[in-house]
Amino acid sequence: MSEKGQKLILDDRKQLSISGINNVDSFGEQQIILSSVFGGMDILGSGLKISGLDLTAGSILITGEIESISYCRSREEKSMRRKSRNALARLLK
Repeated sequence: MSEKGQKLILDDRKQLSISGINNVDSFGEQQIILSSVFGGMDILGSGLKISGLDLTAGSILITGEIESISYCRSREEKSMRRKSRNALARLLK
């Protein structure tokens, strides 16, 4: 894998394979936050699980119901997005 390359394969919104991963910043059943060669990644869904992880090769396999995949430029942007989502969720309750 080229250091600057990344590949995403989404199969029926149930299985997501990603290369070019540097680190798993946080994970849970509804959100997985990754650091990749192109910046932060935010994967949202339900029943999310990390089924395979090889940080040496820079690859991850995520299963569950994938609802959203987004890139963030920095940790600050990820933090701001998480805070705004939490605030919106509190307002809508």
